[in-house]
Amino acid sequence: MCKSYYNGSSEKIILEKATQEIEHIQLTAETHLNKFLAFAQQRNAAIAVYRLPNDSKLQILCDLSGGKSIAELNLEDLSSGFLLHPFQTGIDKIVHFDSEIIAKINLNGENNSKDEPDSLEWQKSPKEEIEKKIENSNSQFDFNLLEKGSNNQSTLASDYIDMVEKGIQLIKREKFYKVVPSKIKNIESNNDINLGQAFVNACEKYPNAFVNLTYSAKTGLWFGASPETLIEDKKGEYFKTMALAGTQAKSEKSIAETTWTQKEIEEQAYVSRYIINCFKKIRLREFDEIGPKTIQAGKLLHLKTTFKVHTKTVNFPELGSVMLKLLHPTSAVCGMPKEPALNFLTNEEKHNRDYFSGFLGPVHLDGLSHLFVNLRCCQINNQSVTFYAGAGITEDSKAEKEWEETEMKCEVLSNIIFGI
Repeated sequence: MCKSYYNGSSEKIILEKATQEIEHIQLTAETHLNKFLAFAQQRNAAIAVYRLPNDSKLQILCDLSGGKSIAELNLEDLSSGFLLHPFQTGIDKIVHFDSEIIAKINLNGENNSKDEPDSLEWQKSPKEEIEKKIENSNSQFDFNLLEKGSNNQSTLASDYIDMVEKGIQLIKREKFYKVVPSKIKNIESNNDINLGQAFVNACEKYPNAFVNLTYSAKTGLWFGASPETLIEDKKGEYFKTMALAGTQAKSEKSIAETTWTQKEIEEQAYVSRYIINCFKKIRLREFDEIGPKTIQAGKLLHLKTTFKVHTKTVNFPELGSVMLKLLHPTSAVCGMPKEPALNFLTNEEKHNRDYFSGFLGPVHLDGLSHLFVNLRCCQINNQSVTFYAGAGITEDSKAEKEWEETEMKCEVLSNIIFGI
């Protein structure tokens, strides 16, 4: 019989260290994310976890100071970090998370197959003791410490249908020609949501979306998967925005064989003209217009036109800030023309949209700011989750069908959150 023994404490330390390293390597993305979220809550830090469209990397950004509120947005003045902008700034706060800690997790990347564990890489590492606290954390995010939520009453079907019918009547009277009423759906929870698993599931189910999970004491806990870019701004190189409109279910036909109705083509043209008019307001005439073309987002198809400006050529370094102020809120979340549609929503909606239909995303990371319209999102509260959804209303809309559409949109995230 062979005996195994240590010749001293040094060998025991080496073995224990090796065991710890193996355990660390075997951690899943889900576990890494849950550790970060628990750490951020315990330290009153702000955290943003996100996955850019068609990327295999999960990005984690943490601000140990808890983030800061901004009175007025000037994109060029912000340090590198993550931005959350509400639907209406007069009601809610613009908040910026500084990039004090940055890490990434590769999901099925070049060096990581589906059969191998997910690895955490520090891109901007914190002090050693902070790094150890995050990696060795065994605690869970405590939903009991969250607020109950200000929007705790679901929108009634009758109220939403009445609002849509009012909008249709105003469209017929030519007050505006499109408006986007929203609703909320509040679902009770047992405070046992696995946030890390929900995030990973959303990444797998919606590869073309901007999947995001943010938390701070100032903003609360938000989760979403947005299909729409608001702006993409590469410092000294280019500025991009898009017009995304028209929706139909993906059929067995190829994308090249997709046909669109006149109504959908006109709707997309309205949004494109709105962007061009924004360029005209600032006397910008040099831009590339690419599209419209059909794109796929999950099981849906959309019409998309991309607008690109070469900022170095036009010598307009502050273009990102200027266009944000002109574009938001977009016709996809408000309506057209903007002012009368916004007035209607302010008067008719009984809930506060908070960060739903605002915009969010990383800013000045590797010289790139990429902000997305905050669609398909929810706020997770103590013992409940509030889902937000809206529907674009035109003269030909049917109120009952618009209600059904918002119900389906809420189900997109509720199925992921509750693991259905």
